[in-house]
Amino acid sequence: MQKHGLLMLTIILFSYNVYSQEENILSTNEKLYGLAKLWKESSYNFAFFKQVPNMNWDSCFQSYIPLVEETKSDWEYYLVLQKCFALLKDGHTKVLPPVVLRNKYYASAITQIKTQLIQDKVIISEVLSDSLQLLGIQKGMEILAIDDVEVHQYAEKYVFPCMTASTPQDLSYQTYGLFLLNGSIDTPVVVGIKDFNGITRNISIARKPWLREDDPFKGEPMSYKKLTNNIVYLRINMFTGDGFTKIFDSIYTNILKSDGLIIDVRNNFGGTTTNALYVLRHLTSNEFKEVSWTSPTHIAAYKSWGKKSEWFEKEGNDILPFTDKEIFTKPVNVIADESTFSGAEDFCANFVTMKRGKLIGRKTAGSTGNPLIVKLPSGGFAKICTKKDVFPDGKEFVGYGITPDIEVDVTIADVKNDVDAALNVAIKDLTGR
Repeated sequence: MQKHGLLMLTIILFSYNVYSQEENILSTNEKLYGLAKLWKESSYNFAFFKQVPNMNWDSCFQSYIPLVEETKSDWEYYLVLQKCFALLKDGHTKVLPPVVLRNKYYASAITQIKTQLIQDKVIISEVLSDSLQLLGIQKGMEILAIDDVEVHQYAEKYVFPCMTASTPQDLSYQTYGLFLLNGSIDTPVVVGIKDFNGITRNISIARKPWLREDDPFKGEPMSYKKLTNNIVYLRINMFTGDGFTKIFDSIYTNILKSDGLIIDVRNNFGGTTTNALYVLRHLTSNEFKEVSWTSPTHIAAYKSWGKKSEWFEKEGNDILPFTDKEIFTKPVNVIADESTFSGAEDFCANFVTMKRGKLIGRKTAGSTGNPLIVKLPSGGFAKICTKKDVFPDGKEFVGYGITPDIEVDVTIADVKNDVDAALNVAIKDLTGR
């Protein structure tokens, strides 16, 4: 995600926290206006219609008019809009209901327990609540049901329809990793768990307000630690945040003293391309090109003459290394997976282009770009991806993901035993042992 889009999203998020404190205030006309606004703006500005070739967007708009008219509440209305936009199958194109509605109806237990789809099973990947730990809930245990519904059936019926994802791996991550435990704040989620002895039981977990869009603005942008064999492990949580470059500079002195560097961008929501390039410019003495991009344009006269849609094309900029700083020349590996998204994915694409080291882990989310922010009735808004990023040679990665040089699957045993297989492979690749 580019800087402008992230800044606009930040402004909207914080301003809408105090906007629209009522619900069920929208008239049918206002609801239809919101649907029409989404159809119009995406018709002109969406960059990925070619990735949904069998979908007729005009027909979709027409079919959703009666669905919008039938909604009985503002929340139900926004769920219909989400399902409509999910048809575009793009991770940077989505509808977000007003914050006051999401906090009430889309709260989550994710701050207490985290989940992941592994080997076709839904597994507890982290237990963050002391009370759940006292109950004997541990990472690696299997989730069999949500609210007395088999977990895959529950995901298919209640979670999947509203997910906007560009790839199967991102869809799985969002459905089973981010939003599986979402629901009304007034109703605890009942999780059916099978322990390591095969005994099953239901655990009731209270939901709390949770906004995924807040994540880039919480916590430290990065952290590091020294591993064996004088390897530095740098975890970049986000490519944004106050003092990003200063924090990196303070860590860089330790990186320079090391014999190898591992950069981990898993669970990285993204941020600004400028910050991503700032890190990469420390790692090479050679010039390289950043990702290229295209964007749809509209010239009314051309359309009147029957010409096809025009596209603006921008070749990636030439990125120069720093000349006033010492460059890190030792081996570098980057770890990524399906939770590597947006600006973090741009980082991986540029790292691959640099040919500086190996990408290790699993395919990235396959979603980046610069979204147009569209305000919707009563304080909701939508994001529409306007920009298609590609490798400098034209190879596409949005809608596919970036395939690692070394693929490392995660297993249930890894989670249970707290083993980071991708990190172990990255270390072995750098050290030979």
